[in-house]
Amino acid sequence: MPLDRPVSCGKKEYMLFLFNDVIFELGQPEEAMAAEGFPISKKDFARTSLAQTLNLAREAVFQDLQLPRTQPDKAKVLAVMLAVKTPANAILVGPPAIGAQSPAQIGLRLAEVSLVTLSHLNQLQEGGTLRPHDVQRDVWQELYKQN
Repeated sequence: MPLDRPVSCGKKEYMLFLFNDVIFELGQPEEAMAAEGFPISKKDFARTSLAQTLNLAREAVFQDLQLPRTQPDKAKVLAVMLAVKTPANAILVGPPAIGAQSPAQIGLRLAEVSLVTLSHLNQLQEGGTLRPHDVQRDVWQELYKQN
């Protein structure tokens, strides 16, 4: 069973997606894109490359470093787009330690994180106890160890 696709939980199917240190429940990403009110049509999205989608994430985070917290709806739209375009269920996106002068300097990393890890982090988030340190330790440091 792929760990990056929606999982059946009773009758509800959902996908968890980690955007920096915030977990989003996306539902079925393909269905979310088709829903009324989604800011890009399926036809336009089909013509959007992965590079263009990643650049949208860079531009959004360049404008607002705390995007997943301050503009969760916008971050969730980007998460849905990435979930449809890639097998990833997590993105780490932000400036280098010295800052960024343009969106092109914003770094990003996509990852496929186990459902067990994302579920645990989601439980912490729902309980109000998720800290950036938890995400760093359980997701990003683990990925760096693997590479």
